[in-house]
Amino acid sequence: MVVKKYSSGFLAFGFLLLFITGCKVGPNYKRPDIDTGKEFRFSGNRDSASFADTSWTFVFRDTILQQLIWQGLTYNFDLRMAMERVNQARASFRSTRADIWPSLDVSSTAAYRNQQAPPTGTLDYHDFYGTANLTWEIDIWGKLRRAKESARADLLAQEAYRHSVFISLIANIASGYFTLVEYRDELQITLYNVSIREEALALVKAKMIAGTVSGLVVAQAEAELARLKTQIPAYEKAIGSQENALRLLIGELPGEVSEGDSIIHQISRAVIPDAGIPSQLITRRPDIIQAEQQLISANAQIGVARAYMLPSLSISANIGYSQLGAGLIGSAIGNLVAPIFSWGKLKANVRKTQAYREEMLLNYQKTIYTAIGEVANNILDVEKQKEVVTEDRKLVAAAQTAFDLSNQLFNAGYASYLDVIDAQRNLYDAQVELSNARTDELLAVVNLYLALGGGWR
Repeated sequence: MVVKKYSSGFLAFGFLLLFITGCKVGPNYKRPDIDTGKEFRFSGNRDSASFADTSWTFVFRDTILQQLIWQGLTYNFDLRMAMERVNQARASFRSTRADIWPSLDVSSTAAYRNQQAPPTGTLDYHDFYGTANLTWEIDIWGKLRRAKESARADLLAQEAYRHSVFISLIANIASGYFTLVEYRDELQITLYNVSIREEALALVKAKMIAGTVSGLVVAQAEAELARLKTQIPAYEKAIGSQENALRLLIGELPGEVSEGDSIIHQISRAVIPDAGIPSQLITRRPDIIQAEQQLISANAQIGVARAYMLPSLSISANIGYSQLGAGLIGSAIGNLVAPIFSWGKLKANVRKTQAYREEMLLNYQKTIYTAIGEVANNILDVEKQKEVVTEDRKLVAAAQTAFDLSNQLFNAGYASYLDVIDAQRNLYDAQVELSNARTDELLAVVNLYLALGGGWR
């Protein structure tokens, strides 16, 4: 009967412990209902398909660019540091999670003494003492579980930050590579125009010898050739600097970057579907995910702060063995602590966590609105840059026609050589402007891909 009495008591204590550890003070998290709109501005799209669902390996066609991205995803310093932040957050989460469970420490002591004891001689004294100590804070109000919830959210926030660095790295490498391709393209345009001017200089020198033009025309041709040649070292410098910047992004020392496809073969517009719907950003963009996890963490900290205002219960027990003493020794102590004079400080701490939660809520909403705005701006940018490229093509064609006509009129004696020089400059400027416009179109596509959270898988 005694055994039944004790077993029923332990059973009742177990049910009581299960009940009180099931409580969690503080608000449970619920995702805020934030209006994201039905579609992106300037898109007119009502389909759920999104450009962000396209893998970056299909968006960027150049094999050299793909190799750079793969290498950057492996060796980039920022991405590797972001991974270490994740590891720190994971270790912090595991440490916080361990606080929920009892902790057990074991210690032991061995002693030996040889002491003179006249007149009998010596006295040997030796002892062994071992103890096992168990401590456990009963999570009555869910303080430890709320702390675990907060630490888990912090871990997921760092994971989202790593994903943000991940897709930003893809975009930065692609943008840097497209800029490098532009510089190389414009260098080739410059070299081509230099060869045209060298041919023109040779022609006017022959005309001067023949007496059909003056030395002024030759001087004008020489000056125009020298002016254009000054662009060559400027482009070579820009190419070298851009190559070094790309090498840093992929975690390598400064050096050359292999040449790939031309600027017009970098991206196929066929792989660029619609932008999708705004609500997709909440589950795709890493910065929004990070902001929500920060909100979850702040929400859980309210429960931690409230639990500190309530009594806490902890249990400590130890069992030991002494060879010289009474043999097996054990004890158990329960501590119930309730705050009294620190109530005002604890209440202020609750208000502080509540205010921080409101700040994170506003940050979450702002992050969503900012993301939607970025997508809308980049949709407009892609469309307008496409129009700019179209008009620049027409400009190059018109400048080429003007250049050809100016040469014909000059050779026929109906135009001065200054007209030829002006036509040469206009053609060169139009060709460089077209190269710039094509690069800007590529960068607009990359920025849209990034704004939509592309590259996330």
